[in-house]
Amino acid sequence: MFRNLSTVGLPLSGRPSELIELALSFGFDAMDIDIVDFQQQAEAFGVEHARRLMVSARLKCGVFHLPISLIGDDASFQAELAELPARLEFARATEAMRAVVTVAPASDEHAFKDFFELYRQRLDTLGALLAKYGISLGLAIVPEAEARAGKAHQFIHTYEGLAGLVHVSHAAVGAVIDSWALHVTGEPLSVIGSFPAGRIVEVRLSDAPRDVPAAELGSGHRLLPGETGVVPSAHVLVEANKAGFDGPVTPWADRSTLTGRGREKIVRLAGDRLEGVWKEAGLPIVPRWFAPSTRENAPRFGEDPALLAALEGKNGAV
Repeated sequence: MFRNLSTVGLPLSGRPSELIELALSFGFDAMDIDIVDFQQQAEAFGVEHARRLMVSARLKCGVFHLPISLIGDDASFQAELAELPARLEFARATEAMRAVVTVAPASDEHAFKDFFELYRQRLDTLGALLAKYGISLGLAIVPEAEARAGKAHQFIHTYEGLAGLVHVSHAAVGAVIDSWALHVTGEPLSVIGSFPAGRIVEVRLSDAPRDVPAAELGSGHRLLPGETGVVPSAHVLVEANKAGFDGPVTPWADRSTLTGRGREKIVRLAGDRLEGVWKEAGLPIVPRWFAPSTRENAPRFGEDPALLAALEGKNGAV
């Protein structure tokens, strides 16, 4: 397993060089990428240029959100599907081998059985395509009751339900295990082991407030891991490790719970919390190789030509 920083999981903005320096400074081993943005950069300037900072920083690619809707009409699905081969070629070129999508928790148009079959068919199509590039697809769930409120038909919003879909899907399709979702649904951690071997794509960690019952939690309650200790993040990692998971572990929190904390403080805190969870779970921690500069007015990572030249020399990057 390795620690992954996501600018979706922790809503962050900034220049790529700034975000990469934060990831390096506070113990992260990987970052998610925006595959559409990466494709645009690669088409304009070349793959080596587009991935140069990640390579120089020795950061792995965590996951990327697959830009396709599984619930649209057939024409929209086919149009988005037609754009994927080029995107997946670029993903493979930058060693981004894990994609994720979110399963709709409810629908006004489709009853459960019909919706399940629609997902199964489209995931079969997607899985076959992704497998050609060696890329796996993780399915994430939306567990909060608020996401199903007012909808005519409920759909998959638990891991028991997701396991049923994964078991009948293409072998390239697996699950995103989310400690927040496990807490909200109240399912036992043993459900992590119910997924086929090698089919866990990502693990996400969060915490929850002490004074709100799990069944009443909304997305706005989602806290950084280790905030209250209500969600047993270390136990989640232990179970994931037993299941053979060796991929990205990503901290997630709602933007509203981070108000008043600057970007550096958020990433520092998330990194420290993950390190604590790592130790509690008995997982090995790779020592940091990079520390932020203490020089006054020093250029940031990616803006320092000497630092970039030294790193690129070590890694063979162009």
